[in-house]
Amino acid sequence: MIYYSHFATRSAARAPLLIAVGILTLIAGMLGDPQAGAGTTAVAGLVTSEQPTISAPILRFGPRPDRVHNGIDPAAVAQPHGPAATPHLGLTLFNRERAAAGLPLLSESRMLETIAATRAEQMTKDGLTHVRPGSGVMAVTQLLKANGVTYTWDGENIFWAGGPPFDDAVTSAEAWWMNSPEHRDNILGPHFRQMGIGTAIDGGKMYISAVFTD
Repeated sequence: MIYYSHFATRSAARAPLLIAVGILTLIAGMLGDPQAGAGTTAVAGLVTSEQPTISAPILRFGPRPDRVHNGIDPAAVAQPHGPAATPHLGLTLFNRERAAAGLPLLSESRMLETIAATRAEQMTKDGLTHVRPGSGVMAVTQLLKANGVTYTWDGENIFWAGGPPFDDAVTSAEAWWMNSPEHRDNILGPHFRQMGIGTAIDGGKMYISAVFTD
């Protein structure tokens, strides 16, 4: 099984700024012949599934944009696949880590679950990326704005797992993120209070998005 992951964290406090620093490529072998390799390289620009990486934090500063209410239709969002891909599992795993660190527990947000599921569905078309093709704006920020979510901090961890089966995909994502300092900073972010997790399957890949806000 192959795993790839990215993360982003932003504050909506000052003028927009994107910082993308560093790539960590992790390839795990398949079909009984495991092989692995990793490296780091400075990079700027978008990341796609053809360019499996972990991005450094993407920080966004500036006044919060006006919130609008003409957002996505929850009925059109792909639903999680399989018992291991439920939002409740992600919340349980994240809160276990936060409790061990002495941090306030996250609450489950249906809106953030819908946004995360939409982000996962977008990645079945776009690949593993925080920014949709032709857009210079973080996709999760667009969805938060379109659905009237008020926040100061938001973050997103993304991941894809090869399969099927996908029964352990969310568990694998959480373990992978906790072993990456930048992803772990989102899970253990002291400013975050709510989260939602969503999944979507495209053939042999399950895409996972975990969205956090304060």
